[in-house]
Amino acid sequence: MTAMSATFPAQYEALLVQLHSEMRAGRSDEARASELRSEMAAVWYRLSEDEQAIYDELSEDLYILEGKRVPVPLSEGETAVLVAQRLASAFKAKENRRALELIRKLTSIDASLSYVMGRCWERAGFLRASVCFYDFANEQEPNAIYEALALAMLVQAGALDEAAARAQAIEKRPVVSGTLLLKVASVLHQTAAKAEVSQRPAIYARVTRLVEVAWDDRTAPASTRAEGLVVAGFSYEHLGDKDQALRSFERAVAVHPSGAPLCARGLALLHIDRPRALRDLTDAAKLGTRLDWPYLYAAQHAIEVRRFAEVERFCEAGLAFAQRAELRGRLFEWWAIAAIELGRPPAEITALFEQAMAELPLDLVLHRNVRMYRKWLETERTIPSEAWEVASADLDEEEARASLTG
Repeated sequence: MTAMSATFPAQYEALLVQLHSEMRAGRSDEARASELRSEMAAVWYRLSEDEQAIYDELSEDLYILEGKRVPVPLSEGETAVLVAQRLASAFKAKENRRALELIRKLTSIDASLSYVMGRCWERAGFLRASVCFYDFANEQEPNAIYEALALAMLVQAGALDEAAARAQAIEKRPVVSGTLLLKVASVLHQTAAKAEVSQRPAIYARVTRLVEVAWDDRTAPASTRAEGLVVAGFSYEHLGDKDQALRSFERAVAVHPSGAPLCARGLALLHIDRPRALRDLTDAAKLGTRLDWPYLYAAQHAIEVRRFAEVERFCEAGLAFAQRAELRGRLFEWWAIAAIELGRPPAEITALFEQAMAELPLDLVLHRNVRMYRKWLETERTIPSEAWEVASADLDEEEARASLTG
């Protein structure tokens, strides 16, 4: 099963989820349900046959919410034990459609199976639908992880208002697990950008309060604790408290020394302690972060200290994730410089510079380096490594921060 991003499938999913919500509330025969069915009918014929088949399956699964699910009969020779074994294998292999097909053969659905259904539909890109299954699993067996997943899916689906309303309701409970409080903090941080400017300080203050309460809850996964500390750090920055922000990032790295915490601390240190900042960003690149911009800083630092084998590795790794022309061009350029210093064949070096020029055709620094390289080809004179001009890794820092929490 593959994710669908086209407008009509997304519309149909939203309408289908709303219809099942109305049906579950006992309003199947009321005006709103009738309106939804009409809207769905108008969209239905815009879907491909495969899309129609998948939405039929999703609708069938959503009947679990109303308690109207009818199990599919077992095939000849099948047993419930055999189905369960095949289900475990299909789920592990991320064969989502096959896993859901097998679940439909089981006579009863407990919280774990509802969760598995949510995971399968989430993996396939049906984020709003996955929320329904995570919510249902939580109703069957209250679990902070199910609630946190539902919140995360709402945010990913762009339903920030609904996510914020849920977060506010959770925040008001007398007792809340650390995992859920930290997820609420992350959701609030993401909604702050959409709020009125005058309301943002209060939201950021709420984020920091929630994280200060929950960040050291050892029952929460280390990655969740670090995520909360990162958004608290950014919230402190918005509130003008850079010392508390750095303290929060330091805690995040201590709790979970992975890509996002290291990048967050690196950004905070860029204008305070640049060598330390570059070490953090280099460590994030070494850990294989899927963000593109840390590789640019790591490669630039490696050029500055003349570690050209590292430059080559960072550029190659970064290009696997980089989409922006300005970043790709710089990585190709620095890879070419490293290739010269490492004695790679001229054909390889030329190809790298050509890739860089294709991405940055008007860049003056790149043009000067290419001219120097061509002169070297003609004269075969040695070029001192310090002669290469290295442009600054000039990225939008706010955009970089957003990439860590978006």
